[in-house]
Amino acid sequence: MCYEIKNNEQQIDVILTGFIGVKEATSIRQILFPLIQQEFHSLTFHLGAVTEMDSSGLGLLLAVQKIATDHNASVSFRDVNEQLKERLYMAGIKL
Repeated sequence: MCYEIKNNEQQIDVILTGFIGVKEATSIRQILFPLIQQEFHSLTFHLGAVTEMDSSGLGLLLAVQKIATDHNASVSFRDVNEQLKERLYMAGIKL
């Protein structure tokens, strides 16, 4: 797993690749959460290169959506493959 987080004028881009599990979700959370506790307008998850995501990864995405809602910001998901799209939908993540 590899990830990149870009923060450009209140627009945050999170580019994820590979398997997103407990270890990866924890690492991402440690960097991303301090950024989204500040003012931001939108956050985009780029998921085209994600091969699998377990419940920890899904929980991370749900938590980010809740924080964004609390800050009147938007969260979007790009390049989601069909298998992952179904898991996101089942977890209650709005695409």
